[in-house]
Amino acid sequence: MFAGIDIGGTSIKYGVTTKDGTILFQDSIPTEPEKGPDHMVSRLQKLIHDISEAFPELLSFGVGFPSVVNPTDGCIYYPPNLPGWGIVPLVQLLQSATTLPVAIDNDANVAALAEAKLGAGKNASHFLYVTLGTGVGGGIIVNHSIFHGERGGAGEIGHIIIRADDIPGDELPYRTGTLEHHIGRYGLIRMAKDYAKNHPDSRLHSYSDLDVEDISHSADEGDEAAIACMKQAGTLLGLGLATILAVLDMRVIVIGGGISQSSSLFYDATLSTLKARALPTIAQLAEIRKAHFSNNAGLVGAAMLGRLRTGI
Repeated sequence: MFAGIDIGGTSIKYGVTTKDGTILFQDSIPTEPEKGPDHMVSRLQKLIHDISEAFPELLSFGVGFPSVVNPTDGCIYYPPNLPGWGIVPLVQLLQSATTLPVAIDNDANVAALAEAKLGAGKNASHFLYVTLGTGVGGGIIVNHSIFHGERGGAGEIGHIIIRADDIPGDELPYRTGTLEHHIGRYGLIRMAKDYAKNHPDSRLHSYSDLDVEDISHSADEGDEAAIACMKQAGTLLGLGLATILAVLDMRVIVIGGGISQSSSLFYDATLSTLKARALPTIAQLAEIRKAHFSNNAGLVGAAMLGRLRTGI
């Protein structure tokens, strides 16, 4: 048995799987990012202790974390959506809570690993994994393995700049005009509200706390503002993908994360833009696949990451 912990912006999912990724147990707790790194580290250490007590046959722990994770020093670096964090030796801190091997990687990387070993990418030696949620992340699979880059930061596709003329606002300067700024959860909500301003009869006005699934559902119901939003979001993602695939020379994209369940209008716009703007050698064979694991990719991938440490 292998334990996986998937740390997200709002919740920490954790569970235990078999070697083939079958989930034997899973649960979640709130992330509580506002309480800072010491609080989260303490909770993770307790979680590891409690899981070990409950599952004495456990062989390893794997953790997916929403930041750059340096595989050489085991540190996490400046998580963009976790206030108060800088550089933290997370592997060392969590390893102190157990005698079992602990492995940590970027959350998108571990989700990509799940798809590479057991999911939508298992028959592709090379592919790009894209996760769409609060942020926009990516994992690069080369020869069935995660490509980390020099210091663990490869695959951060959410930081591709797609609008160079954007004016910096409250966000950090390096996030201005990026793919994540425009089509991450908050960017999509902001975009939908902008479109709704020109459509006073839009059903988007009826939601007191508008979220992505409301936008997607409204688009499928024929709402003009929501349709425009979904198509524009897909176009922007297609442009970003055309850029990164040209660098990587890849043709298969696997898309997961909460926003990946959005309207087919979003996917249609993404694929048509990608085929129109990618290099011809890529465009002819470009393929978008929906992730097999959906909301459990991070948990299963984290467990598989820990399993790799055991050599089983």
